[in-house]
Amino acid sequence: MGACSDAGSGRGPSVVADARQVEATSSSALLAEELAPDEQMAFQMGLWELLSRRTSLYTMGESSSVPESIAQRLLASACFTLGIDREEPDPAAIRRLLAQGIDTAFGEGMALVERKAKRIGGLWEQVALTTPLLESVALKGTLESLREFPARYDYRSFAHEIPSDIDYPLAHPVSESVLGVDYVTEYLERLLIENDFMQRFDLGLCKALLRAVHPAYRELLINLYEPIAVNAVGLALAGVGDVRRLRAADEDRARIAEVVKGKPAAEVSRLLGEAAADVCEKLGIEDDQSRGYLARTATDVRPRLMRFAKSGDARVSGGLAGVFLEF
Repeated sequence: MGACSDAGSGRGPSVVADARQVEATSSSALLAEELAPDEQMAFQMGLWELLSRRTSLYTMGESSSVPESIAQRLLASACFTLGIDREEPDPAAIRRLLAQGIDTAFGEGMALVERKAKRIGGLWEQVALTTPLLESVALKGTLESLREFPARYDYRSFAHEIPSDIDYPLAHPVSESVLGVDYVTEYLERLLIENDFMQRFDLGLCKALLRAVHPAYRELLINLYEPIAVNAVGLALAGVGDVRRLRAADEDRARIAEVVKGKPAAEVSRLLGEAAADVCEKLGIEDDQSRGYLARTATDVRPRLMRFAKSGDARVSGGLAGVFLEF
């Protein structure tokens, strides 16, 4: 994760004469056809003046010229701070900026970004304290890198960037369109949901299940939460009372195959959603975000279940043993 697409274009160190040139080359991406000509001009001039000042601050007043890659990053940062999508600008948002004043809006936006950045340390600590001892190399490396995010994050000049190495995959990845501190916040909040869920199971059972996924799971770029969540949902779908046991036996998979037999996709999704809700009830999970996260995980299983919906034969194509794991 990092700078906007322009920053790593591979172009040589060409120098931009001033901020106006960069703004002009990007205006087609920033100005929407719905804006009146005077609105376009006002926004264009306001953005140029802002970018010119940000460039001067970046060079500490020594120059109004910077390499094009730096200028593009400064522009992307300004747009992020202002809340403008560079690819699909919202005319209504631009009009609000013009009404408020771009300088005022930028100042408030920077203060908001700064507050978000200060919150990262506490959020990281919550995640670190709740991470199960499952020895994932990718997770450990990602957390070590994110620990330094507040110190490395230059929200004044490059607020849209993520100066961290994030290798550990979430069960539900954060959209690549989310940038800067917003991405890190969302990533850590989702990781916290996953950690809280896994902490509700016996550590030894979790390790045994993950070894069933792959004996070398610790070294692989795999999500730890997803197999545990899927097995728990499968047990609930099979009508098992104790979902904490995690292990899915042959009779459990046979029951699941029978439950989904002949069901259309929408019905299977409903059944999976109900199973996820049942798991949350059994585990005492009351938080709406956590419940929704598990429901989404459960629904993602539907395509793998649909092949059994007609026959109900769990032995077809290796059966459900590849979905709901035994260990």
